[in-house]
Amino acid sequence: MKKFILTITVVMFAIGASAQMQPAQRRNVDPATFAKERIADIAKYVTVTKEDSTKLHKVYEDMQKEMASAGQDREKFMKIRETFHPKIEAALGAEKYKTYLEKLEADPNRQRRGGRPAGNAR
Repeated sequence: MKKFILTITVVMFAIGASAQMQPAQRRNVDPATFAKERIADIAKYVTVTKEDSTKLHKVYEDMQKEMASAGQDREKFMKIRETFHPKIEAALGAEKYKTYLEKLEADPNRQRRGGRPAGNAR
């Protein structure tokens, strides 16, 4: 009986360890859907006009395509993220972008703890 319990314990430990070693799964979403989701997130905090939406849609679609082409190259991925935030600011306008960041930081319901949300703030 002790051997059985020991065997079960070792198997459970091995399963847990192997699950942790697998790479994080990214949700595969087409660029248009991704853009709509991000624009809807921004619209929670500031008014997004039709013109703003069109500009943001283009920025997000382009970013998704660039990131897909980056593959596993972390350096290229980080460079894309760095150039992304000024593009969002340009699409929204400096004042709206500033308001968006302020409201985003003050939102107690933000899903990400600490730090900034990925792809949405400087």
